[in-house]
Amino acid sequence: MLYTILRPTTRIVLQGYYKKIFVNGQHRIPKDQPVILAVNHPSAFTEPCVLATHLDRELHFLIRGDIINPKVKWFFDQTNQLPIYRFQDGFSSMRQNEKQFSYCFDLLANSGCIVIFAEGSTQHIKQTRPIQKGAARIAFGALENRDLEDVWIVPVGVNFEYSPRPRSIITVEIGEPISTRAYYPAFKEDERRGLKEITREIYKGLKPQMINIHENERMDLADDLMLFASNDMNYKTFPVAEYESSAYFDHVDATAKSIDQMTDSEWSEVSGWIKTYKEKLSAAGVKDLGVPASNKSKLWWILSTPLALAGWAFLGPVFWLSFNLQGRLNKKAEYISGFRMAGFLLFVPIFILIWMILFASSLGWWVISFTVVLPFLSMVAIWWLDALKDWQNLRLWDSLPPEKRQELKKLREQIMGQITPKV
Repeated sequence: MLYTILRPTTRIVLQGYYKKIFVNGQHRIPKDQPVILAVNHPSAFTEPCVLATHLDRELHFLIRGDIINPKVKWFFDQTNQLPIYRFQDGFSSMRQNEKQFSYCFDLLANSGCIVIFAEGSTQHIKQTRPIQKGAARIAFGALENRDLEDVWIVPVGVNFEYSPRPRSIITVEIGEPISTRAYYPAFKEDERRGLKEITREIYKGLKPQMINIHENERMDLADDLMLFASNDMNYKTFPVAEYESSAYFDHVDATAKSIDQMTDSEWSEVSGWIKTYKEKLSAAGVKDLGVPASNKSKLWWILSTPLALAGWAFLGPVFWLSFNLQGRLNKKAEYISGFRMAGFLLFVPIFILIWMILFASSLGWWVISFTVVLPFLSMVAIWWLDALKDWQNLRLWDSLPPEKRQELKKLREQIMGQITPKV
């Protein structure tokens, strides 16, 4: 029940926090059949929310059992989160896994869809890490213990431009389903070999759905370079969620592959240019400028500004509280966005209620409309601020001395020229 209630609210919060969410390949997830989604895990709470709110199927998530406080276990039950315990959680806890696995088998027998974070841990990197055998064990276990024709394992890559940064971009790439039945004979003959073969196939299916930077020492500057490539993309900002539009992922993925293909000497040269470019941007007080955002008309600014100001009057305190609470609780990149969105989910309803109480005497029953009006004004406020920042950056670029502007553009072209020929 709570899963159904929170789903639309969480979707709104996600689409306010992130600028764009691309979902590609949803048609590859079998309908009305038992499915396990094998997903990467770069952000502790964010990708479960993205998948639950932007995929059609109702999802059930396997999560670490040690994070569940018995006092709030009801919340995890109501939001389709199933705890799985590890050896370090103690023998008494691990004994509960048998019950949880049986529940998973029942879900699959009823054509359910289970999400397993196949890498087994959370790490905020652009890289496909080794796949654990959990998805394979549950899939084979369901075939053994329930009368199922097949269990489909679907690799899903969730790619963040940079998950903690507000108004960044997410892509969800869904691969081809893998038949567990096809590997079942090998499993029956040799359990270890069967698990190894299908786990290897999951890895092979997941890797193309992800943006991968294999050289760890290139990670940080590669993020900058992929952001520059993203800024060169001309995509619609509305609707926020866009389906079956792979141009953005393909472009950024090609950039990542170009970075990987560079020799050490080539990368050393390009990374030096990137550092210089960033220093010069900072000194000039401007941000990277790829494809300039389209200018808004005067009428747009006249009509949107009062709505945006009203929206920020409501949303400002929510932002401040959510960001401040996250800063106190956890500063790790893997957890930042999740804690902030938890704050929004908590404080937005509270502040809607406060506004309803404040205006009840003057508006009467019309304050009920605040449940729709205030979220709408909040989204207008966010889009307005995006447009204002784009306008300010463009004005700052235009105000630079021509020689400085030309120097920055030439340096950027030099950097991107090392990528574009390989895209």
